[in-house]
Amino acid sequence: MRAGRNIIAVLDGTAAGEGTNPQVLSCGSEIAGRTGGRLFGVLLGSQDALASDDAIAADAAALGLSEAFVLREPWLAEYQAEAYLHALSLVCRQLNPGLILFSHNSISQEVAPRLAARLRAALVTDCVGLDTDADGKTLVATGLSFSGKALAEWALDREAPAIVTLRRQAGSNGAGGSNHSCTVVTRAVDEPPALRSRLRGRVSPPAGELRLEDADVVVAVGRGVGSAEAFQAHVVDGLARTLGAACGGSRGAVDSGIIRPELQIGLTGRVVSPKLYIAVGLSGSPQHMAGCSGAQTLVAVNTDSQAPIFGFAHYGVVGDYREVIPAMTAQFQEMAEAARAPRA
Repeated sequence: MRAGRNIIAVLDGTAAGEGTNPQVLSCGSEIAGRTGGRLFGVLLGSQDALASDDAIAADAAALGLSEAFVLREPWLAEYQAEAYLHALSLVCRQLNPGLILFSHNSISQEVAPRLAARLRAALVTDCVGLDTDADGKTLVATGLSFSGKALAEWALDREAPAIVTLRRQAGSNGAGGSNHSCTVVTRAVDEPPALRSRLRGRVSPPAGELRLEDADVVVAVGRGVGSAEAFQAHVVDGLARTLGAACGGSRGAVDSGIIRPELQIGLTGRVVSPKLYIAVGLSGSPQHMAGCSGAQTLVAVNTDSQAPIFGFAHYGVVGDYREVIPAMTAQFQEMAEAARAPRA
């Protein structure tokens, strides 16, 4: 990437600090420091959905950003690929970035390739790191291959713009910590895009349910759990509630009706990187492990001592989950009560 080029970090959520992938900000800040570029945080949404400029400025400054670029338009109230593509194209036309960073999620998987085609930009998706070479001019993106069993590196042409989507990493805190102010620039779009699709309704998750991507603790289940009733009784109402964890599972658990499709973790589902990942009744197929290989600590519970999941787990328990999970839940409850008890 040529020195001094602008860098865009597309922020998640309706405020700068809500749902933002810290990996996007930390990588953007590091690359900007090495190349002498300016890092812009970009927020898209409607007037009602987005916070005020003052709130965005405070959140963005806490995250280490010095400049935020905001588009507030009624047609950005709900996510639509064509609307986001149109808005980001306008932002890129004004900022002429050399690098555009997205969090790797369902939105970026749909928008980033289209934006790359429109900008004639290089595109690398689902990366775990981004760096420069020794001379600080060529960008090097690192991603996982073969379901997390190997790392691959891509060198990006420094003359062309590049788009990179970054997987959320456990333990990453972003680029915060600096005490400075943030300038918020608001832009209006004269011509709304011609949308070929129309939102007819929204299906919301149950109230209070944690987003898998944001959770520090995830409890995931496989076909071995047996039924949705067993999942609810032992996992949702038991272990997950005690740990304040989000729940998900494998494609097999979806096909068996144990969990909802939107809770699937894996190559064709969600990608998570929690501090703690507890896999219950999961065999550990490559398809599933591609979605959770970034977990900081993985605990597996399975009756089959030869299950592949034990090759990935930091800790493993061989046994019937109907006996193991209640025992784990009781132990965690005791620990929580002891922590809350007043000290003598």
